[in-house]
Amino acid sequence: MPFKFNETLWKLGQKIEDDTLPLINKHYECDFKRNENDIFDILDFKDDDKKKIVEIKGRRISSTQYTDTIITASKVTEGFMKIEQGYEVFFVFVFTDKTMEIQLKEDSEFQVKFTGTNCIKHHCIPITDLTEIK
Repeated sequence: MPFKFNETLWKLGQKIEDDTLPLINKHYECDFKRNENDIFDILDFKDDDKKKIVEIKGRRISSTQYTDTIITASKVTEGFMKIEQGYEVFFVFVFTDKTMEIQLKEDSEFQVKFTGTNCIKHHCIPITDLTEIK
């Protein structure tokens, strides 16, 4: 692994995912299960019966702090592969003030930037392209 695993941040992410699970189950009318390989899976939850996948990204900022939010390129690439397998793929962003979503489509395009300590490739998703989940 090119960088040290941050267990504290991982546990925070797990808590946000667990807290958001009832909301996404209701919103998407699914019974999402965490992917089998847990920390090694690229996307968080799927419902094989309804053919839906959700990736949850916790944010420790409000939805208005920046014009974009980022997601690692590997999650977008995996999402495209799942779409080819017949799944609908959604990215859910849990901000401090609201929870928002975007559906990944086979023709989705996002600006790219390399960011973070390890200069990892990310896609920039405009906040204006997100829809609030009530």
